[in-house]
Amino acid sequence: MRASWDTYDHRVERLRAVSPVVHELVLTPTRRPMPYRSGQYVMLDVQQPWAPERAYSLADAPRRDGRVRLLVTRYPAGPTSGWVHDGMREGDQASLTGPFGTMTLGARQEGPVLLLAAGSGLAPLEALAQTLVTEQPHRPVVLCFAGRTRADALDGDRLEELAGAHWQLRYLCVLTREPDAPLHGRLPAMLGDLVGRLAGWEVFVAGREGFVRDCRAAALALGAAPAMVRTEEFFADPAPRPAGRVLAQGVADGAA
Repeated sequence: MRASWDTYDHRVERLRAVSPVVHELVLTPTRRPMPYRSGQYVMLDVQQPWAPERAYSLADAPRRDGRVRLLVTRYPAGPTSGWVHDGMREGDQASLTGPFGTMTLGARQEGPVLLLAAGSGLAPLEALAQTLVTEQPHRPVVLCFAGRTRADALDGDRLEELAGAHWQLRYLCVLTREPDAPLHGRLPAMLGDLVGRLAGWEVFVAGREGFVRDCRAAALALGAAPAMVRTEEFFADPAPRPAGRVLAQGVADGAA
């Protein structure tokens, strides 16, 4: 039996490129706002009959005005992400079904938090960082983003500003294809030098499958407890609407 989730109507308020392969999509509710928790995702319907619903993470903590922000990666031959990048315009209609997902903050956790993101896997972790600095300001937070080049560093200015305004947040950007970058290399291999031992830390990882796998292994090797490491893998496979269960986050034609 199919579980029931609500659908919320929205209007495209802003649409812009934020990297060579990612568009930022800001949606305003036209009726009631959608309640959700940081770290969750939704099914986006772009109101085109040939473009199926796809899963995208919510890139901001919940806002009073109900606006939501998605980071949409273009995938080859992906009809939904292709429409967002090439066909969608400000003022268009879209709907969101959900929210889904359980990669949210533990209510009883008090220790430091490590957020590891690659590409548009940043979306759910950026929302978590925003919630942590406002609702749990006593917890130290390290957010590490991995990208290829400076052009791929999603929301870098936004995150540097957030870190500058909140003492407990440390933002690190690791680039794999720019040898002159302050932090150059593969994030999983650098994790020990960047953060040290992870016993007692709550760890969240989001990105492509290989990145998630390697970061989880690195965190465990540094002493993180398996139960304290939460992961979301982003795939490039079709993502039909969940039927009777919640999908794993990040199933793409443009996951998160």
